[in-house]
Amino acid sequence: MPGPPYSLATAAAARWDAAFNAGDAAGLSKSYTKDAVILPAGGETVTGPAGAEKLFGSFIKGGLKNHKVTVQGGDGEGDSGYVYGRWQVDAGDKKLAGHWVNVLKREDGQRRTALHTWNLDQ
Repeated sequence: MPGPPYSLATAAAARWDAAFNAGDAAGLSKSYTKDAVILPAGGETVTGPAGAEKLFGSFIKGGLKNHKVTVQGGDGEGDSGYVYGRWQVDAGDKKLAGHWVNVLKREDGQRRTALHTWNLDQ
């Protein structure tokens, strides 16, 4: 994803990390479409902004810190697209990491995440 779309995805990832690391689950939820589907590694599927807020709030309350998203690529045209990359987070004395993929669609004039999934490195 060369050029401006890549820059936009990288900036969005930085905002996502900033909200997570500030403990702002409500702020994170605004990144998701009304009908978003979130498929966590090894967890139950959640939907919509309220599901995102509850899920990520539980991660924050559980002590996950220093979340970092790296965008490695993606593509898009018109009102939809996708981005992917790596993530990592501190979980006490361990670092957790893996790959992630987001499918994006335009809603209310902004690109938001319609599908978010990630795995966990073994």
